[in-house]
Amino acid sequence: MSGIGRLRRSASRAYRRAAGTELHRLREQVDELAGEVHVLRARQQAHGPAPTETADIAMLTDMRLPGGTTASLAEEVIAQHDAGLTTALIHAQSGITSLSTGFSPHIRRVMNLEGVHLVSPSEPLRAGLLIIRHPKAMATAASRFPQIQAEQVVMVANHPAADAAGHTEYDVALADARARAAFGAAPVWAPISSVVRESLAQDAESIVLRAEDWPNIFGRLPAAGLARSPGDGVPVIGRHSRPQREKWPDTREDLLAAYPDADDVRVEILGGAEIPQTILGELPARWNVLPFGEEEPSEFLRRVDFWVFMHHPSWREAFGRAAMEALAAGCVVVLPPYLETVYGDAALYAEPHEVRGIVQECWDSPEMFRRQAQAGRDYVARYGPQAHLRRLTELGVVTP
Repeated sequence: MSGIGRLRRSASRAYRRAAGTELHRLREQVDELAGEVHVLRARQQAHGPAPTETADIAMLTDMRLPGGTTASLAEEVIAQHDAGLTTALIHAQSGITSLSTGFSPHIRRVMNLEGVHLVSPSEPLRAGLLIIRHPKAMATAASRFPQIQAEQVVMVANHPAADAAGHTEYDVALADARARAAFGAAPVWAPISSVVRESLAQDAESIVLRAEDWPNIFGRLPAAGLARSPGDGVPVIGRHSRPQREKWPDTREDLLAAYPDADDVRVEILGGAEIPQTILGELPARWNVLPFGEEEPSEFLRRVDFWVFMHHPSWREAFGRAAMEALAAGCVVVLPPYLETVYGDAALYAEPHEVRGIVQECWDSPEMFRRQAQAGRDYVARYGPQAHLRRLTELGVVTP
């Protein structure tokens, strides 16, 4: 019987035994076993190095997450690999997602790199630095990581602790306490942007907060995707994101203001449109919609002039990777005004009803369009691999 088969049978027996006050702990044990299954499955798929008991850097998150968390982690792994550093990837089976499809494609693409090791949360490991991505992964992890040791612990907060309506997204105190209990050291909290830092303000007295933010990095600046000159034909408004309710405006008026159904503009969407379809009743005939994962963002963005991201009023974007991809591709990016503290002059800012006016003004001025597109690419260039290596150096990590 394979290791995965034994673990699955153990999980099944645990569920059958669950009753009364034991139910919660048994469910935790089942989740922990499920996490071990994912690690074993990934090891079977990987052709890279065997497990290790030491690493320069350990990186812990729920490796199943399909979006920006694992994409950004993967970019950091590549930067560490290119610098000659060893990395241990630790899967935290958590309550963030119920996906059972294994590790995300972002993780699968880096787990075969030389010096990158998959480590079970129950296995022994000693690392100079442990980077935890997503506090909720720590707060809700099934494992207690009994044999993981690290000289320093950084908690990368890649999402606000509360949304715009004040609803808690994750328990800061719980994530902090569980990290302290597991690793014997107070984690240094590293928000990825000013938006996240602001959300941690009420907990600033009880946690160790890094003086500087920990923005996501972007590995390689692609060639600008603009295939035609501004003013040539109608402008193309586009967006790509995961198909979640909070990623979209919540009213018909705001949806059609930001993403018009009109002859003088085209709309391209990657990531599905089930949410707006529910709100609108039917999708506008002039929208071209592709499902999430149907096309690589880099290819999709070659068709987009203006990347417009308007969302639910309760949502707060932290440091969106999709926005960085659009800036890197040479799109003019239009965002809600609160994000100006993050992106500065790299983007334009508007409420939904202001989008069309900004798009048309910029489209009618090729000079303005090119200047804004270049400002976006210049911004992304500041967040390359060297930015990550510099912060590792500040933490005492020595590259070979």
